[in-house]
Amino acid sequence: MIAYIIRRLAQSFVVFVIVMMITFALPYFQQGGTLAPAFIVLSNHASPAAVHLWGVQNGIFHPFFVRFWDYFVQVVYHFNLGFSWKQNESVWALISVYVPRTIWLALISLIITVVVALPIGVVQASRRNTIFDYTMTNFLFILYGVPAFLLSLLMINWFVFQSFHLPLPPTDGSSLQIFTNPLPFILPVMTLSILNLAFFSRFMRSAVLDVLVQDYIRTAKAKGGSQRRVLFRHAFRNALGPIIVILGLSIPALFGGALIIEEVFNYEGVGYATVQAAQFNDLPVVLGITLLITVLTLLGNLLADIMLGVVNPRIRVEGK
Repeated sequence: MIAYIIRRLAQSFVVFVIVMMITFALPYFQQGGTLAPAFIVLSNHASPAAVHLWGVQNGIFHPFFVRFWDYFVQVVYHFNLGFSWKQNESVWALISVYVPRTIWLALISLIITVVVALPIGVVQASRRNTIFDYTMTNFLFILYGVPAFLLSLLMINWFVFQSFHLPLPPTDGSSLQIFTNPLPFILPVMTLSILNLAFFSRFMRSAVLDVLVQDYIRTAKAKGGSQRRVLFRHAFRNALGPIIVILGLSIPALFGGALIIEEVFNYEGVGYATVQAAQFNDLPVVLGITLLITVLTLLGNLLADIMLGVVNPRIRVEGK
């Protein structure tokens, strides 16, 4: 198991370095290239001589791989995601307030989605081609086809203005408010959960159907096992492998959905900060957030690989 984890760590590190290199190279393609911060800092005093002097003082004219190594050390050893010249503050200082809010939003939504979607998928598979299966399939496809921004607006219109008059999330405050005062956070959590409900339930249904036709399922039934025991003890457990992988891969989708939902609900998370930075052309903040989400995605995939090895020991053996 330790060798399996080490291999996965090495693979994740290689992917992280590649993404970091791409992220580092993107400022070369902006207007003004890597000297764009000089025009922001110098403003009206951005003469060619002043811009050149600023570039020399900040190492802008060093070779690409020399600058990339400095950036790599800066990120890995000092956890410095860059500097926002427009806001005159480090990227991490700007987004550190928003990160816990988005993580709690995405994590709670993911837990709710899994708790609701997996049983629905199992029951649909056990009652394949019944009225329940057809009804849930059509209903979930409708939810799956609704855009995130439209569903957010519908939720606000119905639950805030029409019927229940739920409060909207506060624009400031502690990230732990989602636990101390959960009522304003019900709508964004529900919206993000609904957006992923159809995907996970349909995938669980497909995984269980693949398992139900295996020989060991027929053997378990022949030995007199009840339908519930066969379904949840044998089929459900063996269908968890693909689901665990999908959970790790769903992290970028969660943050992508959170970006839209946070903007619509005016919820100040990483998505909200990304939209604001993009509107003001604050490229270092956008790239810093991209790198942070990459790290979280790799961690999610790594945990998914480890859990997959725990659930299915054959993965560890075949991985050798």
